[in-house]
Amino acid sequence: MKELFGCIRAELVKMRHTFLYPMHLALPVLGSAVFLLYYRVSGWSEEAQISGYAQVIGIALPFAVSIVCAGNVELEEKNHFQTFLGGAVRRSNSFLAKLLTLLGLGGLAVLGAVFLFGAGYGFLPGRAGISFGVCLSLGAVLWMGSIPLYLEHLFLNLMFAKQVSLCVSVAQFLLSALFLTGLGDGRWLFFPCTWSARGATLFLAGVAGRAS
Repeated sequence: MKELFGCIRAELVKMRHTFLYPMHLALPVLGSAVFLLYYRVSGWSEEAQISGYAQVIGIALPFAVSIVCAGNVELEEKNHFQTFLGGAVRRSNSFLAKLLTLLGLGGLAVLGAVFLFGAGYGFLPGRAGISFGVCLSLGAVLWMGSIPLYLEHLFLNLMFAKQVSLCVSVAQFLLSALFLTGLGDGRWLFFPCTWSARGATLFLAGVAGRAS
């Protein structure tokens, strides 16, 4: 366990002067700001606006995860994977530390995107806002749905190349959007790339059902 924590600290230090930290900060801020500005003038219902925002996050996650995993693995390529392969007695700790670090940053980014949107949504004219509990649960649903994506894209970037991971993420992006329609009924459970978007939709539908 001590070795694992050491590897996680090493991962955090390695990413210090890369685009990865700014990306995890900028995307939630910019994404929530753009949607809040748009929703000030859109005629959608409150349920449709909140659900639409959550769906966009879920649809975008495969592409964002691919970029993040590629950027992290590129740090290992620069020193020919010497740190990754020789930085720990147990090589599984090196991979697990990388996975946990990216999952942690991804979770913070998703929660940030949801909470920033939730905080700003209550200031829109005629909107009641989103409770803390709903924001927290929605962020958890989106984040948990992304866990298989990190595993998959880390594997693709380590075993092949970032171009392969990127091509797969584009296909996942399209599939995630397509499976929000009736085409995904009964099928989305078998495609992990759709879990975040579809899971968030079902969660918010349940919240709306309990409120009515």
